[in-house]
Amino acid sequence: PYLEKLSKEGEIGRRKITQYTRYGTVLLSLVQSFFISVGLESIEAPGGGGVVFQPGWHFRLMTMITLTTGTAFIMWLGEQITERGIGNGISLIIFAGIVAAMPSAVATTFEFIKQAELSILVAVFIVVVMVAVVAAIIFMERAQRRIPVQYAKRVVGRRMYSGQSSHLPLKINTSGVIPPIFASSILLFPGTVTNFIDHPVARWISQQLAPGTWLYTVVYVVLIVFFCYFYTAVTFNPPDVADNMKKFGGYIPGIRPGQRTAEYIERILNRITLPGALYVAAVCVLPTILISQFKVPFYFGGTALLIVVGVALDTIAAMETHLITRSYEGFMKRGRIRGRR
Repeated sequence: PYLEKLSKEGEIGRRKITQYTRYGTVLLSLVQSFFISVGLESIEAPGGGGVVFQPGWHFRLMTMITLTTGTAFIMWLGEQITERGIGNGISLIIFAGIVAAMPSAVATTFEFIKQAELSILVAVFIVVVMVAVVAAIIFMERAQRRIPVQYAKRVVGRRMYSGQSSHLPLKINTSGVIPPIFASSILLFPGTVTNFIDHPVARWISQQLAPGTWLYTVVYVVLIVFFCYFYTAVTFNPPDVADNMKKFGGYIPGIRPGQRTAEYIERILNRITLPGALYVAAVCVLPTILISQFKVPFYFGGTALLIVVGVALDTIAAMETHLITRSYEGFMKRGRIRGRR
């Protein structure tokens, strides 16, 4: 409730939320870097001994300071790109990191074809699947359910404004890439904890919840669907939308303003969230199927593909808007390129 109150205070509230986000990022970086240092100390080198020559608190503190400083620098760099560039800075940095691995993946695929470890027909089939998946992601990220909204006539001063017809867009995938990130983080937690416990039950849990197993895949899909509904319920508040429509004289034809409108919007949102959740789950499970069934030598799909396609759509839409405001002409002569929002 406090953060929701801050978000409604305009620029001052957004600055306060950004400040809290920075503090939370630094704190999370300190905690995660500590566990990374402990994990590195437990790894054994091939020739015997550990990969860390001098384990202890000196190494842990140095790792925490180094990783946290790098995280703070990346966060600052992303904010500078957002203020002075086009699009979201952090998203563009993540996009660049993912795309940078594409040339090596292509080279590895050609090497597999040369060594006859991957047939040409399978390679062509993989290319067709990749194009189809990217097209499906673009379609689903831009898909929305438009609820018609009618505004009644208003009298402002001595002027009368006629009624207008508009629509309320509800995205099929409102939650974006947050559900798979939350789901994978929760699934990694039991495996991380069981690594520090030397017991047959702990080893069995670690083996069953390893990426690629059927139990991991089933739980992963269930968690993605759950977090899609959960994140949508947190970020989208139908009663607030209904109240704002009522304040400005708007209503949905055939639906009474107020509580009935909120219930109608919530019912529509629950219906369209399910196909969006299944779509996200399918994209996230796709790499496991391609690697296990078709021996694909690279990772295609998952949150990385969702981020790449989504950031590309948003960046192109931002560039289109920038071009139109400057020269009244965008990339396309007819129509406009629309991003995810």
